[in-house]
Amino acid sequence: MPIAWGHDQNTADGDDEVRRITPAEFAALDHSQVTLLDLREPADVAANPVEDAVNAPLDPLAHVLRTVPKTRTVVVFCTEGWWSEEVAQILTDRGYEAVSLEGGYRAYREYLDAARG
Repeated sequence: MPIAWGHDQNTADGDDEVRRITPAEFAALDHSQVTLLDLREPADVAANPVEDAVNAPLDPLAHVLRTVPKTRTVVVFCTEGWWSEEVAQILTDRGYEAVSLEGGYRAYREYLDAARG
């Protein structure tokens, strides 16, 4: 079931851009309702794992995408947010409900660190 995000963005020519979520929205996700697609390299994932995320670094991405269900929103993230936005666009073009984490995992870690005080 698609999730309604609060801040869709559009390009100047009217085409939909990739939807983005904030680190706070990412932190509040119910992992049972979405598919988390982590594009970081395996060493980065091992050092800072995200529970329930499917790791799909650049090289085996096409193989992993074949296993990603279209029945749930796919939340895509990478280290800084650039690559995840590209992959989210690819998924959207292929009929997925996909969103990208603004600022990537780095922004999410900064959010968590600030929340801890």
